Amino acid sequence: MLGILYESLIHPLTILSTLPSASVGAMLALLVFGLELDVISIIGIVLLIGIVKKNAIMMIDFALLAEARSRQAARATRSSRRACCGSARS
Repeated sequence: MLGILYESLIHPLTILSTLPSASVGAMLALLVFGLELDVISIIGIVLLIGIVKKNAIMMIDFALLAEARSRQAARATRSSRRACCGSARS
């Protein structure tokens, strides 16, 4: 589904690569604080994974939008330079 959304294989892999670190971090936090892995903590880990996934999707969307805007600004700058150079030659 993410591959279709981004029309790329790299961006979904980037998003999915954040999920193991989130679950490992949650397990380490449980271990450090001496808490058990019960139903409530499993629900918390699932929620954490969802939040991390949503955050990664939003960061990828923001980066792609910023990249598209910079390309559009570069095109506008090039076309305005051509117009200025063309009118100066006339």
